[in-house]
Amino acid sequence: MPLEVILVRHGQSTANAEGVWQGQLDYPLSEEGRVQARLTGAALAAERITAIYTSPLSRAFETAEIIAREAGYRGEIVPVSGLMERHGGILEGTTGAEREEKMPELVSKLASLPEEEGWLLVGAETDEEVLARFEQALSGIFSRHGPGDRILIVSHGGAIRAYLRALFGEGILPGSERAPNASITRLRRNDGGEPELVELASTSHLTD
Repeated sequence: MPLEVILVRHGQSTANAEGVWQGQLDYPLSEEGRVQARLTGAALAAERITAIYTSPLSRAFETAEIIAREAGYRGEIVPVSGLMERHGGILEGTTGAEREEKMPELVSKLASLPEEEGWLLVGAETDEEVLARFEQALSGIFSRHGPGDRILIVSHGGAIRAYLRALFGEGILPGSERAPNASITRLRRNDGGEPELVELASTSHLTD
């Protein structure tokens, strides 16, 4: 039996609802985000979840708590700092409209640069930096589990995107696309090998 990994992006936060770039700023879930988390937990209720790990940011941790409650999981929810979102540098706490108004030259420059160079320009973490800590976090998690386990990991759009693109190529979540809030991505690892992508950013449980 393979090890199954369920990657969930947190539910909608108040910042998501307002179009604010969060990064590592700590915004809570919106009411819509809590509904999304409940629906995600209900969708996973028929599955035996072995363990739950989450980013410590409140929008992710609360998502994990709600999923655990709805899915009937009674174990510990373990916060792991390496699962946090990308630090967004000077973009954090701003909306697109605010950036256009207050830093139009920077916005124009960012549009002309490759993504990684843009992160450096604004003082944000690069994909390489995000991956270093995200993969280290996952390595520690995987070392505690084996075949037949099903682990749930709640993280963030940018971090999940960087990880999936590193594993499966730039065709996964291309451009600026992110896994939607409360979406489910499934991976399987056989005998400790490279993960196999089984399901990508599914949101059918939010609309059925």
